[in-house]
Amino acid sequence: MKISRITTQKKDAHRYNLYIEDGQGERFACGVHENILVRWELAKDKEITAAELDEIIQDDNVEKANKKALHFLAKRMRTETEVRDKLQNEAIPSEHIEPVVERMKAIGYINDKEYAHTYVRTMMSTTDKGPGSMRRYLQEKGVNDLAITGALEQYDEEKQIDVILKVIEKKEKTTSKDSLTMKKKKLTEALLRKGFKQSTVAVAFEAHDFSRDANDERQALHLQAEKAANKLKRRYEQGEVKQKLKEQLYKKGFSLAMIDEYLETLDEERR
Repeated sequence: MKISRITTQKKDAHRYNLYIEDGQGERFACGVHENILVRWELAKDKEITAAELDEIIQDDNVEKANKKALHFLAKRMRTETEVRDKLQNEAIPSEHIEPVVERMKAIGYINDKEYAHTYVRTMMSTTDKGPGSMRRYLQEKGVNDLAITGALEQYDEEKQIDVILKVIEKKEKTTSKDSLTMKKKKLTEALLRKGFKQSTVAVAFEAHDFSRDANDERQALHLQAEKAANKLKRRYEQGEVKQKLKEQLYKKGFSLAMIDEYLETLDEERR
């Protein structure tokens, strides 16, 4: 068979329609990208075999997949897994995905190691996430553990402690009515959810001056006690209120010594 006509497609000036003559009249053969046109040196009256036509079509399918990958990567950095998933969702045959992914890696458009380093740097400067949270995100994106561990080396314990101390300062207002024990419990739970290790949290707590919160804790106890006492008075006899109040304050993390001190002061005021 030979090529009888090559025309430019109306919707895409970079693609062409290929027509062939095979003794049974002219017919449309396929559409091809200009890169395929050049690579195969396609021109009017050139003779090609059926096997070559099939190879041309396969090459063009890879070119289409390549274009989709480039469009996907143009928006922001992507991992290898993300690109593979995108092409699969676009119904690109698996045999065409591999050469496209390898090509993107060869020219540096896909680089999971650099992706991981960039992600960690960005999260360190813009969020209060811990390394555990970052690791989970990168694992979900398909980055291998070796690349993740290498990227997280830039987020050392000293930097993590700085972030934790800022979180403590930020949350002081929301925990001002809590006992010191409850405050530490809430902070620990929040920091673990953010991806920090228990051991790192403990070191940061040692670096923070919680002793300055002693007066705040007494004020918090007074507020909690007054609130609880008002409710207890409606449910229990006067003789039971004191014991129930003591139990509730202890559950909220206040020390027995501080609770007893408060209750003694309360008794003195009533005399």
